[in-house]
Amino acid sequence: MNISVASSSLVSVPVINAILESDHNLVSVISNPDRKTGRGQVLVANELAQWAGEHDLPLAKPSDNSELNKHLLAAQPQLVITVAFGKLIPVELLHGPRFGWLNVHFSLLPKYRGAAPVQWAIWNGDEETGITIFKLDKGMDTGPIYLKVPSPLGEEETTGEVLDRLSKDAGQHVLEVIHQISKAVRPSAQPLAGATLAPKITKEMGAVDWSKFAIEILRQYRAIGERPGTFTNFRGERLLVHEMSIASDLSESASPGSLFVSGDRLAVRCLDSWIDIKEVTPAGKKRMAADDYVRGARITNNERFE
Repeated sequence: MNISVASSSLVSVPVINAILESDHNLVSVISNPDRKTGRGQVLVANELAQWAGEHDLPLAKPSDNSELNKHLLAAQPQLVITVAFGKLIPVELLHGPRFGWLNVHFSLLPKYRGAAPVQWAIWNGDEETGITIFKLDKGMDTGPIYLKVPSPLGEEETTGEVLDRLSKDAGQHVLEVIHQISKAVRPSAQPLAGATLAPKITKEMGAVDWSKFAIEILRQYRAIGERPGTFTNFRGERLLVHEMSIASDLSESASPGSLFVSGDRLAVRCLDSWIDIKEVTPAGKKRMAADDYVRGARITNNERFE
């Protein structure tokens, strides 16, 4: 089968490699156009486009649906598989390839339809996530399902770790679904009950509310601490906070946001306990160990995170 993979993320690499190692033919990788970045506004390809170029894979970066249609007409894929592509495909293009479009989605649909299913599953404290492979239709993650594979969520797993684990499993599961399609197996309608949304994560969602319970803050950190990042305000500037953990040996009473500084240690009080912070990124500076920041900024115990 001639197949294209549409994605803007490296989580699609295991799916691409599975196709390359199979009897199927990868006719193209479809990704997003280069974007201007940095102070110089230099055009830079996304990570997947760079990876595809380094591996000499046929690569298309259509700027709009018209260019996407032209590419599909030229490449003639019989099936297109999307993995974290980040775009809704118009109905008229869904009917182009003989076997339509598939999506590899990292939740157990209909739960967590949208751009950030793993992040919201972790943030909400779910014990389980998984992979759903379904046929795209005109809705957002509403199409009929070929395969659902549940997977437990580890108590300490971050979004990056979960996506890495699930994406590695996705390659083999995609081949299973392609086999089903070749045998004319029809997907099952997606249930309506239990549908929830997983909207895109914004930078402002990274603001830490120290008046919350420690478990809530740590879930937030595990969900979005890697990207876009968790932050607090300190001395009138934004401070990114990394590598947080519960400080089980501290029991001093204090109001939420209060700081505890001792030697190379930086801890902050939340509603029910203290949280150790191992690394930070001050505004305009590089990521650094918390002890270096404490010494350089001369932080004292009478200060607090806002």
